[in-house]
Amino acid sequence: MITDNHTNTVYFSGLLPKECPILNVRITKVLQECGIPYAYLSGTKDIWCRDYMPVQIENERFVFYKYTPNYLKDTYGQSVQTNPDDVFQSEANRLQQLLPGSISIDLVLDGGNVVKCGDTVVMTEKVFEENQDKSRDEVEKMLRDAFQCDILFLPREKCDIYGHSDGIVHYVGDGKVLLTNYDDFSTKYYKLFYEILEKRFEIIPLKFNVEKHNKYSWCYINFLQVGNLILVPQLGIDEDHQALEQISKAYPKCEVVGIPSLEAVKRGGALNCVSWNINN
Repeated sequence: MITDNHTNTVYFSGLLPKECPILNVRITKVLQECGIPYAYLSGTKDIWCRDYMPVQIENERFVFYKYTPNYLKDTYGQSVQTNPDDVFQSEANRLQQLLPGSISIDLVLDGGNVVKCGDTVVMTEKVFEENQDKSRDEVEKMLRDAFQCDILFLPREKCDIYGHSDGIVHYVGDGKVLLTNYDDFSTKYYKLFYEILEKRFEIIPLKFNVEKHNKYSWCYINFLQVGNLILVPQLGIDEDHQALEQISKAYPKCEVVGIPSLEAVKRGGALNCVSWNINN
């Protein structure tokens, strides 16, 4: 399984420089300084390339899926919904090497709901809501066959329209995962997540010692890791430094850098959401 620590190249939507200029300048500057190749994808209609680009399982194996999430069913959503085929048609020369070993599954899915954790993929149960034409057993089998590993399902909080697991958990390695600070907002779901994850992983929960928790503090778990470089969202609040400290402690062999990310966070996503990192 190609996990984040095995990746070496990052892609962003070509819309990122216009829609998140501060974030774009800072993140590309750090990538340049660290010698990590990056590029912009054409043919996109939104900045959230994590959600519509295929999931890399092995060096020459990518999993494609149907990107038609129910949160983009309204008129506005349709206008900003990226068609992955358009991206690959526009980027044929650069991305054609991905196609020979790829597979496509007949499931509605978001890449943000696929967190690769060693020999396990963590997803929320939103995938079942999106594929009600199939039984749960059928969906599970299709996912296991495609990703060639076990799938661990977390419940989806009802108020979370996206249902993405990359807003809940991030793989550390060696059987460990980081768990977001859900306990600050919903103890019920925090306990549910913890009980499910601890059956498979050692859990490192993020915690912030502040008088009042910021509504955007969920974003820290949505960091971008490329090899041994970790880019952590920063909001200009007290939690920023605490997040950097905790993530640095969890990844002692990595370089951890803060990136101003409020432009993206206010729109519902963070650094993992706006990136597509692969082993190229």
